[in-house]
Amino acid sequence: MTIDELVALIGRSTQHKHLYHFTDESNFETIDKKGLFSKEKMRAEGWWPQTTGGNQWSHDQDTARGINPYVSLCFTCNHSMKYLAHKDGRLPNPRYLKISPDVLRIPGVCIAFGIANANTTEILPIEEAIEKLDVEVIYSRTDWSNPAINERLSAAEKFEVLVPHAVPRDLIKGVI
Repeated sequence: MTIDELVALIGRSTQHKHLYHFTDESNFETIDKKGLFSKEKMRAEGWWPQTTGGNQWSHDQDTARGINPYVSLCFTCNHSMKYLAHKDGRLPNPRYLKISPDVLRIPGVCIAFGIANANTTEILPIEEAIEKLDVEVIYSRTDWSNPAINERLSAAEKFEVLVPHAVPRDLIKGVI
């Protein structure tokens, strides 16, 4: 499958027609003006969002793993890290932004096959990663009550799309 074929598949999906980024509502004004930026780019420009989903350990781990130059996106709107950030009080009003699948065409996009800053998570350039993605469980109707399928879905919900530097404002398509 090519990147264009994956973008088309997402567009035809009955499950998810977008990629997603979770954030707090308090960040909407800045995102609306600027788009989404990597931690590295925000630091370089001398600003930081009001509220972040990560704690100090996760920010340090992003740097250690080389993730801080990327914006993290999810394949579904059910990422476990959003749940934890809300539960821990870091995201008091969490929301998902819908991101156009065209973001996958940005040069340098990678896929993390799990939580990106975890030491054991494999990260590959999208061109290599596509064949390893479980697109069936993400983008088509499957029997989620089947334990094997549910396990595949749980794994896929932790995958992350890593977009270098920024997600342009015009690729942010709404809020859920």
